[in-house]
Amino acid sequence: MDDVETQILDLAKRRFERFGFPKVTMDEIAKDGRITKKTIYKHFRSKEELFTRVVIREALAARAEILQRLGEVQDPLARLEKLTVTALDYFREERFILKLLEDKDGIFLPFLRPEFVVMVEKETVNLVADILREGIKKGRMRELDEQIAGYVMFKIFQVFTYARTAALPQTDEDSQHETAELLAFLMRAIGNDT
Repeated sequence: MDDVETQILDLAKRRFERFGFPKVTMDEIAKDGRITKKTIYKHFRSKEELFTRVVIREALAARAEILQRLGEVQDPLARLEKLTVTALDYFREERFILKLLEDKDGIFLPFLRPEFVVMVEKETVNLVADILREGIKKGRMRELDEQIAGYVMFKIFQVFTYARTAALPQTDEDSQHETAELLAFLMRAIGNDT
């Protein structure tokens, strides 16, 4: 990816995040970057392609950052706990993907390809299932169906991030308490108490 393409993606991300997909035009992105619309179309065939590339870039960046922050935690329970905390922290800091998934105003999802959403969900469930599988093998977690448990944990994570239906307090202290309660619940559900 060249510098101009990166600049266009950055400009588009800011516009999409602020105004949603329908209200953003290629003219506005060009004006923001002091480039021509022709330059944008040289790199992206359409606004839909540009939006898709922004979403893919941001999703890959989120995954890479979360895994990098996760580090080399060896114990499966500790790894799952750190994954949960790290992902929650990341989505509190980086709002674009969260806003995209939350989509309260319906300004993104109609333009987001369904197979992309399914792919992200599947990758996340598989990541969690792999940790669960390792935990069972090491005797740190009880016997369970890793894919189903991974899916359930993913859905619970959604509720704590972008699929929230109830308004809960949002101070840092409240977020820390909420995270601690989520972790306690998950660890009791999967831990091997024998």
